[in-house]
Amino acid sequence: MADIFLLLLLTSCQTIMATKDWELNLSAKINGPTVDQVWPYLADYCNLYKIYPTDVTFCDKGTKVQPGLNRYSLTKSPTPSDPNSTVVFWVAEELLKISATEKYVTYEIQENNRGIDKLIATMQVLPSGDNGCKFKWTIVASPFGGLTHKVFVESFEGFLSSIVSLIENLF
Repeated sequence: MADIFLLLLLTSCQTIMATKDWELNLSAKINGPTVDQVWPYLADYCNLYKIYPTDVTFCDKGTKVQPGLNRYSLTKSPTPSDPNSTVVFWVAEELLKISATEKYVTYEIQENNRGIDKLIATMQVLPSGDNGCKFKWTIVASPFGGLTHKVFVESFEGFLSSIVSLIENLF
């Protein structure tokens, strides 16, 4: 009986440890534009495609950019097994907070087809003290899609690099 109890206890501990959220704090320098030049692109919550590598982005029709607003994004990617074939990834996100004073938006994934159960993120533009500004991205997510933590980090680092490149190319 004690062996069964110990086994159940160990299994419960492993489950708790396996479901611990991942936290990620990324930042990158954006060369050239100032915070005030970049902020309108970040604040334009419904047009994420301007600064994020996605194919289509849109929001609920006729809704102001304010907490509660839903954004939908679609991205086509080559399938790993057949580069001539594509798969469409989609995500529905809710705007939780937006601050023109502190230059940030916080959003949460509501639905998607990538297996993400929980992801809350904040994107912020900050002064960098020299030519340009800094883009900060804070993410809290439950492990998803069979990804390792390393692949999760590398994926978001790649997204951040794309964001910086897209923003710099706007100016």
